[in-house]
Amino acid sequence: MQSPDSYWIATGPDWTGNGAALPKRTGVCVLGAGVMGSTLAYWLSRAGLRPLVLERNPGPAMGSSGRNAGRLIQGGNAQHALAIEKFGHAEALAVYRATLVNRDLVREVIAREGLEATRFPTAKLDLAVSEDEALELERTAEALRADGIAAEWLDLPASREVFGTDLPDTIIGGLYRPDQDAVHSVAYVRGMAAAAERGGAEFACGVTVTSVEPATGGGWLVTTDAGHVLADQVVVALNAWTPRLLPELAPVITPVRGQLVQTAPVPFRIPQWGLDRGLVYGGQAPDGSLLLGGLRNTVPGRDEGVELPEGSNTPAFSPELAGRLAEALPSLLPEATGVPVVRAWSGVMAFTPDRCPLVGAWPGAHGLWVMAAFNGHGMPYSQVMPEQLAERIRGGRGDGIPAAFDPARFL
Repeated sequence: MQSPDSYWIATGPDWTGNGAALPKRTGVCVLGAGVMGSTLAYWLSRAGLRPLVLERNPGPAMGSSGRNAGRLIQGGNAQHALAIEKFGHAEALAVYRATLVNRDLVREVIAREGLEATRFPTAKLDLAVSEDEALELERTAEALRADGIAAEWLDLPASREVFGTDLPDTIIGGLYRPDQDAVHSVAYVRGMAAAAERGGAEFACGVTVTSVEPATGGGWLVTTDAGHVLADQVVVALNAWTPRLLPELAPVITPVRGQLVQTAPVPFRIPQWGLDRGLVYGGQAPDGSLLLGGLRNTVPGRDEGVELPEGSNTPAFSPELAGRLAEALPSLLPEATGVPVVRAWSGVMAFTPDRCPLVGAWPGAHGLWVMAAFNGHGMPYSQVMPEQLAERIRGGRGDGIPAAFDPARFL
């Protein structure tokens, strides 16, 4: 069942970037050409800078950004009602609003750069099979509406109606949120990287960074297997691999394996959905095939703290877990009974103890920035966090980055 690449990598456009030679010096050096690094380069180039992006793979989006479910869903890792209890109302709303700004930025940028084919509209339906989760989702619907955000708690018949196909009788109901988006992950990220290049950014792929150290006389010395680069500022956007260059984050960032299976195309359309507090989730690819991921709760340790092998973009694949996902599909989506699973792949997420990402300056180190550990929710922040961090790099306030994301909380 295992496939060598994800659906997005297998069907995405080839990377035909400029293949920049490694310069001796640069103003801003971005490490990693995933969705965060590529989009940061885009916003920096729009501001008139010429960032250098270093990527160990032959092209962008070959790691975590090309192995996800393509979901640009709204909200943080925790449901809004729970986030209010955890962070307070103001900060929880700042987190949620960041994803709304992200939605609007995605649409704006995609239209401006001619990437309309990479995006497809959808909705989100979080389903509950237990009374306590149903209560959480009902409370979240109320909290979102109180903040002026479209949301509705639906019983099972209404959930079936908006879902577009049958749901099992074990479902109590669902939290429905319209006006969401999904993207073809690789086409979207490579489109952003190409737009960044057109604006003046340079991408040096096939280059592995081995260290980042303060340089004599100021700035940062970036050491790679292709030579050294002296940079005024450095942004580390390497997701779960960030502790390889910033070991102080090893106790903070936990690599977590995720796996997805993909079916043959089906004749019905469904929204993005989640179940069991997001431990099971799914959606649909542009070709009509179903995507199903999760079930980490069925393996020891929930696949947290997995080993990241050298030179690989993903942890070791689990055929057993992929088989469980395939077996679970008919019970979750009865109309998918008999639809064959045609592809399966794994990827790596990066979790923090408080399930909030790390976005901002490295404390006490002028010109060093980090943008990593999005806890499986990178796409929902894929424009707003790079856009706001680019503003900070240029000396602005970047107030759109929630205080809960500040790396200083751990450092």
